Amino acid sequence: MPSSRMPRVAYYAHHHGTGHLRHAANIARLGAVELLVTGTAPAGGPPRLPGGARFAPLPPDVGPDGPFAPGPGEFLHYAPAGSALQSRFSRLHRLWEEFAPDVVVVDVSVEVAAFARLAGYPVIHRRMHGERTDPAHRLAYDSVHRLIAYFPEAIEDPAHLQAYGSRSTYLGMLAPDTAPSAGLVPVRPRTVAVQTSLGGTGVALADVLAAARQTPDWQWDVMGHTAGAPGEVPANVALLGVVADPGHRLAAADVVVTSAGHNAVAAAAAARRPALLIPEPRPFREQAVFASSLAAAGAAAAAGFASVADWPSLLEELRGSDPQLLARTLLVSPDEFRDRFLAAVGSAVSGVDLQGEDVPGGGNVSTVH
Repeated sequence: MPSSRMPRVAYYAHHHGTGHLRHAANIARLGAVELLVTGTAPAGGPPRLPGGARFAPLPPDVGPDGPFAPGPGEFLHYAPAGSALQSRFSRLHRLWEEFAPDVVVVDVSVEVAAFARLAGYPVIHRRMHGERTDPAHRLAYDSVHRLIAYFPEAIEDPAHLQAYGSRSTYLGMLAPDTAPSAGLVPVRPRTVAVQTSLGGTGVALADVLAAARQTPDWQWDVMGHTAGAPGEVPANVALLGVVADPGHRLAAADVVVTSAGHNAVAAAAAARRPALLIPEPRPFREQAVFASSLAAAGAAAAAGFASVADWPSLLEELRGSDPQLLARTLLVSPDEFRDRFLAAVGSAVSGVDLQGEDVPGGGNVSTVH
């Protein structure tokens, strides 16, 4: 790779939820790489990425009635045969040929990571929390040139560190770029800001309303997806739906109750308010394991809204807890994040020599210029 230009990165963003595209936007915002983002276009149309990054949509990998049968075996998660997948991977390969990336970053897909390896590209795969020791995940982790994680090493699973720590780069977590400055938003006493994830179906609304009924002297502002009809909503509850930028409301809350989705936790950390993590059901127990790892670092967590027996006591306890704990545990500066990302790119690229052969033990380069 010529040293006179920035690294050229092709970034594959999985289409479940909104988080993967947000991570791609964070990479674009660094201004440190030339970036092509590929994936299924969101329902609202192709996203506008910062910094001149380009988004190229792919044909969908599902039919009009939903996903196809995933295909035989357990070494891939979703690899149906048929024209839909053929068109998707054909276009993906053409886009890579036109862009000529130095490295392909996959967030996340075992199948795309394997395809990129077989197509001859250095590959970085995103590491996420969860129970990911199944054959398909092991195939991805064993075959790619590098793993990156959007969280600090301190909250990684020790078993993963033992198996893959030498090929993993922990970037830490970026605060949302629209997060309000710490301490500049007045706190509304006895206010709970509830934030659910935007992927999945959301939390059971009945459980949230039951918690609010236990605490009539607290105002509950509920943001995000919820499941179930509202019925009679208590006077101390505001159902706000999906809020484009929840940062101000989170920073103004006496207590934050949040899902354990990555971007929800990042927003809660940036708010610098006492927080309770309540994971939502996800494949591979992703949120449950993430919440557990943060609880081991001192964060407050509960299995669900209905699992809390005494909400009045818990809210009083939370409002006296450390409002900086999540930020101190997770957040890094954009400069730190950029340097670590470039180190991961350099490590992946340095594992391939000029003839394109994998170099055993390659990957000690710390930066790319």
